[in-house]
Amino acid sequence: MDKSDARQRIIEAARHIFVQKGMAGTRMQEIADEAGINKAMLHYYFHSKEQLFKLVFAEAVKEIFPKVEEVLSGDMPIREKLLAFVRAYISQIREHPFVPLFVIHELSNRSPEFFTNPEESGDTNTPQKMLKKLMQEILRARQRGEIPDYPPQHLWVNIVALCVFPFMARPLIQQLLQMDDKAFENFLEERTAQVARFLDQALRIA
Repeated sequence: MDKSDARQRIIEAARHIFVQKGMAGTRMQEIADEAGINKAMLHYYFHSKEQLFKLVFAEAVKEIFPKVEEVLSGDMPIREKLLAFVRAYISQIREHPFVPLFVIHELSNRSPEFFTNPEESGDTNTPQKMLKKLMQEILRARQRGEIPDYPPQHLWVNIVALCVFPFMARPLIQQLLQMDDKAFENFLEERTAQVARFLDQALRIA
């Protein structure tokens, strides 16, 4: 087996198991079995479950990051940028619906430092740095009177919650609103336009 092929098979197997069970509930033997290799080979490529998990976690986040990064790095008015973010973010989550629940679950069980990669400290496009830049853009837009006087942190959390909640609470939503799978998919089809419309109204100056 080619080394790069073996490593990729391990990563894909680990993703599958981690998504199902989280880091705490996963055993290295399960990952080896899923990848079709022995445990010794698994440890040859990855010395610990923690090392492998951090890689899988980083890749999970990157599944939805590129298009979002493109939007947040763009040069456009803040209202347009936030609306574009909603469209890009929901689109990416629909393609990878497991990511938000996976990320939130693991973040709730670990300290933030666990997910910090020192090697990224010089990268101008880490999520943390891009969010800090966005907060500054929101503040400047508030000062210029372009958007209402919302605290930037609350505005950002509200936007993310509006986008992510339906994916995280799908079983509850389907049960309470009596939706079958087809109806829920139709609901998601409408979600982008509805959130964008809601946000557009919220950001207008009365």
